[in-house]
Amino acid sequence: MADSAAPLSAIFKQPWQTQLDYFQQKLNLPTEKWTDIMKAQHDRSFVVAGAMTCDLLEDLRQAVGKAIEGGSTLADFRRDFDQIVATHGWDFKGGRNWRTRVIYQTNLQTSYAAGRYQQLTDPDMLKVRPYWRYVHSDSVMRPRPQHQAWNGLILRADDPWWNVHYPPNGWGCQCTVRAVSLQELRDKYGKTGPDTAPVIQTRRVEQDDGSVVYVPDGIDFGWDYAPGQAYVGKLLLDKAATTSARIGANAIQSAVNNIDALDKIIQERWQPLVQQIYPDPANYRPTKQRFHIGALSPQLVDSIEQATGEPLATAVVSVDDSEVKHALRDAGGKASKRISEEDAMQAVVGLWEPERVYQAVEGNQVQPVYLLIFPSKDGQRQVKAVVSANYRTKDKDQTGKRFVLQTNSLTTLGYVDLNDLENPAQYRRIL
Repeated sequence: MADSAAPLSAIFKQPWQTQLDYFQQKLNLPTEKWTDIMKAQHDRSFVVAGAMTCDLLEDLRQAVGKAIEGGSTLADFRRDFDQIVATHGWDFKGGRNWRTRVIYQTNLQTSYAAGRYQQLTDPDMLKVRPYWRYVHSDSVMRPRPQHQAWNGLILRADDPWWNVHYPPNGWGCQCTVRAVSLQELRDKYGKTGPDTAPVIQTRRVEQDDGSVVYVPDGIDFGWDYAPGQAYVGKLLLDKAATTSARIGANAIQSAVNNIDALDKIIQERWQPLVQQIYPDPANYRPTKQRFHIGALSPQLVDSIEQATGEPLATAVVSVDDSEVKHALRDAGGKASKRISEEDAMQAVVGLWEPERVYQAVEGNQVQPVYLLIFPSKDGQRQVKAVVSANYRTKDKDQTGKRFVLQTNSLTTLGYVDLNDLENPAQYRRIL
């Protein structure tokens, strides 16, 4: 494809609002190397490897943004790039033509893919088009054999294969995904059902620091994720926080097709809080900012509502940083009972699919407080997460206007002996 060709946004019949929204919500993040952030972290960060100053990064962002909006070709972007380099005296690595193509193509392709992912995972879309078809682009100059082999592959949208293979799957990859209805599956593609996902083979990749990772064949290092998945999860949590528990839980489950995908989503909000507070919770100064960090599965919502006869206001679990501070403190004043940082990191995933659920009892009266129990990372202990259901608190919308939010609030994390929960005067098992 010639350097002066039409912008990729035109080739993709773009832009459209979901693509623009995805790019605009990113935060500028100075980085030294392209591996400083990986995979789903790109859903929230705009980075250009080696761009370490805020002004330089913002100018590059504006130039990329113009391209995503459909206002510039690669040749236009290169002229902007040359001016930015001259203004800031940036000594970038790599050849100018190669570097500009990578920045231009990568941002357009991933923002397109993320916007497309948001469309494809919309619950209304999934109802009528529950299958996805892998489409290889014939316009690439050096097609990858594996991508050509996947061309035409049709799988259910919730097949875990997509968590790793949702395109683009490498530098310069222009593969896409198209939604397919049951009628199209049969009449247009002549199939009686979806294909079987290919077996994932991996290759060993040694990184600069000596560590080793295993990367799926056909996918470039660092590209084995679904662009937009973490961003869509954030949008889903925000939206589900203001909808009924069953509707919200079903919507999240439609887009989050397995526990690994949910894990990527919680990295967005929960894990940074844990990393910030865990080392020294006693001296952390809370801001009282509230975050939607996870959710209860549809099956768990049904179990709680059927057992208690009380509806949940939402399936979303939220927390403010003062509650995180409380949850991560030394339990009972003893550091030995404190939850490990590793188990704290994974706790919100455990809320989605706990092994046991208990309801608190006080004075023969059941309380809207639930203990969700799941194994620790090493499998040697049981983690308890205490959630106050239908908790009323104040929050702010995007305009800064305050409103009353009814949510499920995570208040405590720790370890528990299951024998201690068998006292009917204190706990009632409901799952």
